[in-house]
Amino acid sequence: MKLGLFGRPVAHSFSPRLFARLARLLESPIEYAAVDVAPGALPEALASARARGWRGANVTIPYKLDAAALCARLTPQARVLGAVNVLRFEKSRVVGHNTDGEGLVDALKRAGVSVRGKRALVFGAGGAARAAAWALAKGGARSVRVSNRTASTARKLARDLAAAFPRTAFSAGRPNQADIWINATPLGQKGRPDLSPADAAPGAPAAAVDLVYGRRTPFQRQAAALGARVQDGGAMLVYQALRAWEFWDKPLGPARRARLAETLIKEIA
Repeated sequence: MKLGLFGRPVAHSFSPRLFARLARLLESPIEYAAVDVAPGALPEALASARARGWRGANVTIPYKLDAAALCARLTPQARVLGAVNVLRFEKSRVVGHNTDGEGLVDALKRAGVSVRGKRALVFGAGGAARAAAWALAKGGARSVRVSNRTASTARKLARDLAAAFPRTAFSAGRPNQADIWINATPLGQKGRPDLSPADAAPGAPAAAVDLVYGRRTPFQRQAAALGARVQDGGAMLVYQALRAWEFWDKPLGPARRARLAETLIKEIA
């Protein structure tokens, strides 16, 4: 099976090693290529991959919203989010899906973090932030506040998700006090500014999740200093990858997915 990853940058990505290891565990050989896509070149990258017989691809920063617009069909979850992180190339069309939200739900459950009835604060408003907001609302969060450098983007995210989850109060603006923080910005990622998006956030969260993985970031250090239970994005990366595999291939089932996740998470830690 030929697969790959579209994004910029992608040199730091663990995905090629992750899927190579998963393929060995499942005894299902794959070819997986990480493709650094220049701005405006995503349509050509998709066309090239399809011509070379790829089964599908992952999509990462900054193309999750752009990729959704190139799909002939979106799964219901991807349609709600307006962003995709996984594509399936069918004979006559490209189908877009989003496993980031489900991956975060799985990761929070594994960490014992309950979001039901909690106040959440999401930093960022791109595709990853949309998935994080979806996961929080899916888990029954009382409120989700979206804080982003571009205020209009944050407001649009809040409006879009509020329509899908009327029981969760969505808002956008400056950080407010919250029980759960989620960093869905690229800050702290290798090659990005080594800063925390939560510097101006009031109060102290009970839990903080950084979608950046493989590094101890300023966001993680800040949250830990405030007494929060902190986790990076390693577990979410693994779970969203497993669910992407299911989208390309066939269901693994909850028990097998959990067993595979534990093996793969140890390799990232």
